[in-house]
Amino acid sequence: MVDFIKEAEKIENEVIAWRRELHQYPELLLDLPKTTEFVMTHLKEMGYEPECICQSGVIAVLDSGKPGKTLLLRADMDALPIPEESGLPFSSKVPGVSHACGHDTHTAALLGVAKILMEHKSLLKGRIKFMFQPGEEGGGGAKLMIESGVLKSPDIDACMAFHQVVARNHVPTGVIGYTRGAMMASADMFRITVHGKSAHGASPESGINPIQILCQIYHNLQSIECSEKPRGSALALTIGQINAGKAGNAIPESGFMCGSIRAYEESVRALAKRRLKEIAEQTAAMYGGNAEVIFLSELPATVNDYEVGDEMFEYAKELVGEKMTMMLPQIMGSEDFSEVLKEVPGVLFRISLGDKQEGYPYISHNSKVVFNESGIKNSVAVFAHCAVKWLNAHSI
Repeated sequence: MVDFIKEAEKIENEVIAWRRELHQYPELLLDLPKTTEFVMTHLKEMGYEPECICQSGVIAVLDSGKPGKTLLLRADMDALPIPEESGLPFSSKVPGVSHACGHDTHTAALLGVAKILMEHKSLLKGRIKFMFQPGEEGGGGAKLMIESGVLKSPDIDACMAFHQVVARNHVPTGVIGYTRGAMMASADMFRITVHGKSAHGASPESGINPIQILCQIYHNLQSIECSEKPRGSALALTIGQINAGKAGNAIPESGFMCGSIRAYEESVRALAKRRLKEIAEQTAAMYGGNAEVIFLSELPATVNDYEVGDEMFEYAKELVGEKMTMMLPQIMGSEDFSEVLKEVPGVLFRISLGDKQEGYPYISHNSKVVFNESGIKNSVAVFAHCAVKWLNAHSI
């Protein structure tokens, strides 16, 4: 068996150079022309025949020519509408946009995996399908790629992805993290619009105040988390925006609030969404108004398959050792790789690119975040090692 740590070290400088190039030219959501071209160009240089699917998605297949299963490896490519204040010499050149979530590290790492596995194609059985995905940060990219056939031709048997973590306590650079079962929450973004009746502030009795109704809805929604969900279940129902009115002496015609529902269990998620709608509509009606509930985006929980996840984690330990692996707790953040995991058994690992004790104090989505590039080689190596081991273990 090839030592994939050494193979990753051989191309480490190249992978970091790719990452820095991507870092300087971040793009948002589904509109990634430069990033897509970058990925396509390098895949072609490696000997692949990549294809574009949906808007800005890229796929490529490595076929060993031997019978076997098909494993999907995924990286996301989009950035965030956050200005960069890291002070790095290769900072974003695009005003107001940066790779503050580290998707540039994911893309560069998967390109590194593609290069190594092409060079060691003889070790493989079956096929590897590479999925370079746009629109993870709210663009629905995973679902769009699924609808465009990323899980077909060839049909996918299992899947795997990485996401970096940074600024955790005592999770050193390069450590591979795994969570059994549900690792990240669902995310349902909603908007509640309340329609009342406008009136002069001197005669409130002649109107129906949507602000009053919005405040009552906000208060009543707390009962879902406090007294309706099962005691042992996690739920976060958060209102992050309320907007109504343009003058202090007038009752507005309407107003709205926006928020999110997050849960690990599908039954809890369904309960919260149903009760949100019921409470909003019934509270508004009680005060003479009406409420309209719209879910702006909906993501299921990210749930690692026990069988695939446990097996892949053992392969990771085999390569990097027990000290460089760690079981990590669930987090309430979300990831749209959940859409792939809903269709195909698989695993999303986390890779540390710097913890607080090493001098990396800023978390992802912070304008000052810096990632420790020396950890990227471990994601490259583990990706490649797990792919070869899993395909060989499950050959037909």
